[in-house]
Amino acid sequence: MSRRRRQPNPAPYLEHRAYLRVRFQDVDSIHVVWHGHYLSYFEHGRESFGEEYGLGYQDVRAAGLVAPVVHVSCDYIKPARFGDELTVVTRLHVTDRAVIELSYEVRRASDETLLAKGQTRQVFTDLEGNLILNQPDVMRAFLEQWSDQLLRP
Repeated sequence: MSRRRRQPNPAPYLEHRAYLRVRFQDVDSIHVVWHGHYLSYFEHGRESFGEEYGLGYQDVRAAGLVAPVVHVSCDYIKPARFGDELTVVTRLHVTDRAVIELSYEVRRASDETLLAKGQTRQVFTDLEGNLILNQPDVMRAFLEQWSDQLLRP
């Protein structure tokens, strides 16, 4: 029995592009980016997205919340190599649930070749770690602030 992969959310989204260069320390013995580094590339995209739109870790914490990652997935398409300039396309998918759903594409900047794609899901907790079940005010205000910038799939 094959397991069905979850498809990216078809909801409206906000998109951001971040850039980075593959460092020598990112490659393995066969001279391609080690698979675990793609998660740090997703993190780079997530942090850059937060800085651009005002939904960074400090913004969430200032609201008395934290947003731990509870799910991550990554599909590897083609290898990145030392010196490649990469584009990390990060999309926040709109939902009325108490989660942050992001999807990522890692592309070679020179030709836009898709190298990897993935998703993360974050939940909200208070500072003591208690799960927040309803969409927090900070997220509702954020979505309202950017509602005129939303893209449609």
